[in-house]
Amino acid sequence: MSNSATATPLAEGDRAATPVEEPICNELHPLWAFDVLVSHFEGREPVKAPFDNYRDEYALFVSWHVVKPGRKPALRGCIGSFSPMPLTKGVKDYSLISALRDHRFSPVRASELPTLVSLLTPFTSISDPLDWVPGEHGIHLTFSHPTSPSKTYSATYLPQICPEQGWTKEETVLSAIHKSGYRGKVSVGDKVWQSLSVQVYGSVKVEVVWEEYVQWKEERGEAISVIKV
Repeated sequence: MSNSATATPLAEGDRAATPVEEPICNELHPLWAFDVLVSHFEGREPVKAPFDNYRDEYALFVSWHVVKPGRKPALRGCIGSFSPMPLTKGVKDYSLISALRDHRFSPVRASELPTLVSLLTPFTSISDPLDWVPGEHGIHLTFSHPTSPSKTYSATYLPQICPEQGWTKEETVLSAIHKSGYRGKVSVGDKVWQSLSVQVYGSVKVEVVWEEYVQWKEERGEAISVIKV
């Protein structure tokens, strides 16, 4: 289980990302993701969401990885939404969608549960397109065409892209704008720049392994019937 938010040294002129006072997710969120998936196989409803911020709205991705002795974790499914929604709905919906409907993989089987790791990655909106840390945050931006508002653009860069390319934050955002398919001229502070809606991700990740889920269920006095433990 991990909750990572490591700092990356800033280049001259870079600004640090706005600090997060409280983590969006803690271990209860991926524990509940496990219960959502287990309840699917057991033919029951999952237990009530155990986290206090269940009404708070965030974009998030739910990932499942398979961990086997002597091997690196292997992705088994990863789907989410860039549109904010209540955490209860987001975790519940995408725990199942990522496990059962990621078309890159066959649906997760009940027999695989003991090898799984659940990982939640929430997204946070920022008002300043440069308010993030290279190498620590990925960015997702959306915006409308300046003269045709019905036409929208979007693009995403993973956390490692900026340092790998040797870009500044400004260069990364401008590159993402052009990656989205927009071919007009853009500069910092212009109409397009000011219209950007930007979300960052990657600074907060929380994961739970099967054994931790089993322990959590035991502490709650609840049995797991789909897998003998």
